[in-house]
Amino acid sequence: MKKIYLILLLVLVSFASCELGGGFLDEDPKGYLFPENFYNNEEELKMANNALYSHWVDALNRPYESMEIKYASADDILGTGNQRQCYNEIEINLENSVGIDADISKGWERCYDVINIANSIVLNHRRAEGKVTEETLNRYAAQAHFIRAYMYFWLVRFYNNIPLIETAFQPDDNKTVRCSKASEVYDLIVRDLKFAEEYLPIDWKDFDNTLRTGGAITKGAAKSTLSKVYLQMAGFPINGGNEYYALARDKAKEVIDNAGTYGYELRNHFYQVWDPYWKPYSFATDEVIIWTAQSLINDEYSVRAPNPCRPIEFGGWESMIAEKGFYERFPEGERKEYTFVTDFYKGGEHYNYMDLKCQHPAYRKMWADNLTEGWEWETRNEPNSKWRTNMEASANWYSTRSTIIMRYADILLTYAEAKARTDGPDALAYKCLNDVRNRAFEGVGAIGASLNDLSTDDFIDAVVWERAYEFAGFEHSSRWFDLQRLELVEKANTEWRNETEDKYKLVRPYSKKDYFLPIPSNELILNPGLADNNAEFN
Repeated sequence: MKKIYLILLLVLVSFASCELGGGFLDEDPKGYLFPENFYNNEEELKMANNALYSHWVDALNRPYESMEIKYASADDILGTGNQRQCYNEIEINLENSVGIDADISKGWERCYDVINIANSIVLNHRRAEGKVTEETLNRYAAQAHFIRAYMYFWLVRFYNNIPLIETAFQPDDNKTVRCSKASEVYDLIVRDLKFAEEYLPIDWKDFDNTLRTGGAITKGAAKSTLSKVYLQMAGFPINGGNEYYALARDKAKEVIDNAGTYGYELRNHFYQVWDPYWKPYSFATDEVIIWTAQSLINDEYSVRAPNPCRPIEFGGWESMIAEKGFYERFPEGERKEYTFVTDFYKGGEHYNYMDLKCQHPAYRKMWADNLTEGWEWETRNEPNSKWRTNMEASANWYSTRSTIIMRYADILLTYAEAKARTDGPDALAYKCLNDVRNRAFEGVGAIGASLNDLSTDDFIDAVVWERAYEFAGFEHSSRWFDLQRLELVEKANTEWRNETEDKYKLVRPYSKKDYFLPIPSNELILNPGLADNNAEFN
């Protein structure tokens, strides 16, 4: 596999003088470091760990050149094709074009780069045995196990059957790499996360501050991710059913029961999740479970910055707009008002979304940027509020704002769904669902959006749609993964769409093979055995 080397990519890092700024390296590499002469002390473990996080951020936050292009096959977003034609191509179900293949190839390579670094740490961290404590060794190993698990969880949902690499991989001259079954990949993910939940700390306040400020994952993050993995395994294509719904239920409940210990709670209002001035650990308890640091030093692109969802007329790249049927179904309240924008202001002029090239509501929730003066949500109804008047403010693909990967709201909804699917909703399941619904409507403490006394099927349906609304757009808790595991992709692209333009119509019916991406062509040249990673769905 291209760009996966035994030479450690962790040596973006310079030697012991390297320190993290906001979680990232500030200096250029001074040389390559090899496993046979590395991992001998805590300083070297720290360097490896720093590089692991840096590459993990790069793999997760790219706006294009990523498998996330597949999100355009869901029902919450559209890829207009106005800027990047391949987004529209994959949405309407065409065969992969050169543009699509090039994008997913780069995303694939970054993910396996991360896995390779994680593998090296897992395999070699005990070289420092006797020089650091057992707790320290396990702490570094646990972070590598977690990030490897997350990368495989990311990949397996996009590709299904993929290479399962647990060693420091070298370019394969013999072309012997093969795809492992998705079930085998999930087995490794679960093992890794179980190791991580055992050895990760509850928080990092007593440890190295660079880890604390750099987005280091915790015991609660491992448990939360494991609950999401079990939920995914319950559905397609693993089809684990009730056994895995029960595991998801119990693991999510562990997180909820210990939310005070782990420091989790919903923010009072939905818009506060997107506060550009938020800093990690600025609250004693918070909604954020997993986040990654951002830095302008390395020009890290992110789709979770303002420009990707801005219309072209406002200097944006229009990577996503709202599908009209989804927008129309979206429940009224603060969350809808903050998530979307339909009325635009520029140069003192007012425009409806139909006046723009995209002719769809835009996603607004990621516009707020701490590089501009575009926040002011609280004063949005005042005549001179920058929320309305500063729409054309300069912004870009970058942001110093930390990127949220997982939120507590997702675990509340995971428990609610999994509990209902195993033995029906209980009082806690209703509380979890209603807490998210009411926060979305008017804020924590409201009761006007509460649901009660639903049938089990109606309760489950309400939870699945609530997750769609709560995480709409390019959030990591993607609507696409729910549609995939619940086998709703076909319905989402037919019954639930409200699009009349030909460019948004499917060119052929969906099949189960279309639920996944093909492995990039350049990887197939290097390893022909990777061909047809979804042969069982032909």
